[in-house]
Amino acid sequence: MWWFDGPPRGHQLTSSTIPGRPLINQFRSVIYPVVLLCTGCVKTASIPPADLTLSTFELGPANLFTAHFSSTVDLQNAFNNYEKSNQLTPTLTCSLDRDMEFSSEHSITIKAEGRVTASSQAKPNYKFSSDLIFYYTNADGTQRDLNDYDAIKPLLTSQASIPCKVRITAYGYEAYYTNTLFIPARIMIEQIFR
Repeated sequence: MWWFDGPPRGHQLTSSTIPGRPLINQFRSVIYPVVLLCTGCVKTASIPPADLTLSTFELGPANLFTAHFSSTVDLQNAFNNYEKSNQLTPTLTCSLDRDMEFSSEHSITIKAEGRVTASSQAKPNYKFSSDLIFYYTNADGTQRDLNDYDAIKPLLTSQASIPCKVRITAYGYEAYYTNTLFIPARIMIEQIFR
């Protein structure tokens, strides 16, 4: 039976005295910077800009307000069709406080948001729907109850339309955003405050 008692007397055990250890350290010194560089490598998808058109906005079966809309791009399969890459479920985000900065680096504090599901995938206008949850984040960072419609009513009444975009994400790519869909505030007010 063989065992390791430590280094011979008078010798210290260092990385240079372990066979293969210098090679491992050299390998690590090359791999770590490459991995760090590649984590910053994100590509822009070559998906064409999608135009969205509102069909209806109404109270849905899950007691959430549902936006039905069509798109010139198949949002459920956009990354697969144009980049041969898998994607996460698309999300419709509507800014309720006039914040038009739709980006991954910025969070809209007062918004309606929901997953996008396909209703029909017939070309040229694919049909989708999204059950929206309303979020209201106060200036101090606390969040009001979900779907606090009384809190958003003044915001809706002060605007002609509410801007919305669909966001799609996929590993290794920048988030893809559609062109802006404008939902008339009047329609939202009529449906929410019946």
